[in-house]
Amino acid sequence: MGRRRKKLSDQPFELEITHLDSRGLGVAVHEEKTLHVFDALAGERVSARYLFGRSQRGKAETLEVLQASADRVPPLCPHFGDCGACSLQHLSSDAQLARKQAVMLAQLKDNGGVEPATVYEPLTASPWNYRRKARLSVRDVAAKGRVLVGFRERNGRYVADMQTCHILSCEISDALTPLSSLLEELDCRTCIPQIEVACGDHQCALIVRHLKEISEADTVRLQAFSSATGLGIYLQSGGPDSVSLLAPQDMQLEYTLEALGLCFHFEPLDFIQVNAELNELMVMRALELLNPKAGENILDLFCGLGNFTLALATRAGHVTGVEGADEMVARARGNASLNGLTNVDFHTENLYADNIKSEPKAPWPGTGYDKIMLDPPRSGALELLPWIAAAGVGQVLYVSCNPETLARDAGLLVHEYGFSLAGAGIINMFPHTSHGEAIALFECDKPGPVQ
Repeated sequence: MGRRRKKLSDQPFELEITHLDSRGLGVAVHEEKTLHVFDALAGERVSARYLFGRSQRGKAETLEVLQASADRVPPLCPHFGDCGACSLQHLSSDAQLARKQAVMLAQLKDNGGVEPATVYEPLTASPWNYRRKARLSVRDVAAKGRVLVGFRERNGRYVADMQTCHILSCEISDALTPLSSLLEELDCRTCIPQIEVACGDHQCALIVRHLKEISEADTVRLQAFSSATGLGIYLQSGGPDSVSLLAPQDMQLEYTLEALGLCFHFEPLDFIQVNAELNELMVMRALELLNPKAGENILDLFCGLGNFTLALATRAGHVTGVEGADEMVARARGNASLNGLTNVDFHTENLYADNIKSEPKAPWPGTGYDKIMLDPPRSGALELLPWIAAAGVGQVLYVSCNPETLARDAGLLVHEYGFSLAGAGIINMFPHTSHGEAIALFECDKPGPVQ
């Protein structure tokens, strides 16, 4: 028989918090076991109790802060502690930045064996109402007689009962309560599991996922809601291809990079950077670091709808964008045309395909690239590194949404492929969360030719 698990007490106990884990939970040792503690900060002494349930093993919650950290601040959101969307509102903004930078540098050193020659000033902007893209859960809760719309609670099982949200765009935050009331009136209130949010500079849209056909009466209610709030309504009955515009019929989502005079059209499920203000700062930092010149040919990998590609094209001789999804490439071409840029071309390519890794040659027209820009997903760019190393470029600018895979790739670029890490810095794309993003510049004095 297996050893019987010791029964946990529900009585409070005191803890000394030593540091924060990767998710932003306080870490402490109690009865020779490591605990991860919600709402606690490094250096604090707290009164806590165990959380129960299989998914909560090894976790506790703070009941009272007995000795507070100097970095503790009052959380702004009334749903903090219940909602799982942001876990660090009780940590000052300066301390959040310092922590994210320390995590990035530690990952680079410990996992990649590299240190940047320069640590860039963190990119940061307003910490509130910054989210223009989000996925909200919907749950018809009979016990409350209401339909809840919001992020999931931090235990992941329930939908937070939200009347406002300080990280969602103001238009969506203000609409949470009216949206809940609308859903309560719908015939299909039990068949809507989620609503996605997509906001441009001037319009916001709700993408309503429905598991059953929407009745004519519900269609009228949704159209009336759109008219009353100014929010666009899209319906989604299945996969991404099933998304269709309901109202208003002239809906066009777009955002601008004001400093460059660029405008981008996008569809509601397209990937765009969540934080509009940070996106522009990030693009301008990329231009500063890569410093494109009129005679240069630049390659932009994982180009999406052209966010970096078109910015680079305002200064470079020519830019080639490569992306894995046909629809995003089509959107990028449309955005180039929209902005009157003719010195760009786009190609669809699976950048994780085996032939990219095994055949170090350009699979796209033209091979004489001077610089490379890449913005890969969380999995990083491991498969592309041999080709990048053989491409004969003097600079590679890497935007990362995962410090762990950035560190892995940085180690290979430096130790196996002869690059140096000229600089790296954090991008605070998601304030009040533990999620870190970064930008890193790699340089090579003696780039080799493409084989």
